[in-house]
Amino acid sequence: MPANVKVNGRKSYSVRIRRGIIEHLGVELLRLSSNDYTEILIITDEKISELFLHKVLRNFQECPKPEGHHIRICTMIIDSHECAKNFQTVGKLLDDMAALGLSGNCFVVALGGGVVCETAGFAAGCYMGGVNLVLVPTTLAAMIETSAWGSAFINLSSGKNLAGMSCSPSLVICDTECLRTLSPEEYQSGIAEALKTSLMSGEELFRIFEKGNVNSEIERIIEGCIEFRAGLSLELRRKCLGYALGNAIESLSGYTVPHGRALSQGIAMTARASEKMEWCSKETSRRIINALTRNNLPSVCMKFSAAEISQTLLNGRKISGSSFELTILSEIGHCESRYINADELEDVISSGIEA
Repeated sequence: MPANVKVNGRKSYSVRIRRGIIEHLGVELLRLSSNDYTEILIITDEKISELFLHKVLRNFQECPKPEGHHIRICTMIIDSHECAKNFQTVGKLLDDMAALGLSGNCFVVALGGGVVCETAGFAAGCYMGGVNLVLVPTTLAAMIETSAWGSAFINLSSGKNLAGMSCSPSLVICDTECLRTLSPEEYQSGIAEALKTSLMSGEELFRIFEKGNVNSEIERIIEGCIEFRAGLSLELRRKCLGYALGNAIESLSGYTVPHGRALSQGIAMTARASEKMEWCSKETSRRIINALTRNNLPSVCMKFSAAEISQTLLNGRKISGSSFELTILSEIGHCESRYINADELEDVISSGIEA
């Protein structure tokens, strides 16, 4: 069923979830424009431009406009690979925006997956101190990850998502029809993100994954994930289950391990370690592992050693003194932070790797 989630924060905005809603993007955006001249920059990637850009451009051209209203539309194509989500890409976007002479009243429309949404969002937050941002995520992972946080992160050479800034969108459009174009791998990345969120939110959402009813409940899942994430503080957003371990696996692989598979392995490692450290019950750990398996997500880390993962984490951003902060799930719907001494971290990870 169609849904409209209101996200409150530094700037309130709506997330519209509906099959086919991308066909109404022009009308939705022009409602936000208070001038008689609207500048629109669409930032997308090569694949999405072939799938949707012509439809979006036609929609902007044909949608009803107030008499005398003029629209200027520009487009930019960027690399959608995780390794391109960096300052170099953002810098080029900013230079190109300046070369186009875009004003501080322009609208940046991010049309694509997570890399496009975050990179375009970061650029929108920087340009002239911040311009209007409209997110049109086309992957399940991006719909869940970027819709409710009002911020964008890019990667540094020392790790993933280490540079971030606030850039609340004016509007988010989630068209579930776009999910039909995803590869199985891309779709599974979104399922991993959704399952992670369900574990933190509680039994109602998690049971959908336990029962294996994901495809038939996908709009309800997107709505529930966004509603839950919208209620998290910035501090809690940085303490998502499996996030740190998943990012470490991604970084170690040079971003060749897909995000969803890395996250799933991070969740599984956390669940096993939590059971062995008696931070959660065997039943809770079993339910988590079974849900991953039921939804065709990996539950075993086979590519990297505990020593490699541990060192990557210690080189990252969650160090407090000589300890590492690990988010664990004590029971479904209840996360806790555990502080692990740096010299014990490898053993804890090792206990999570071993099934």
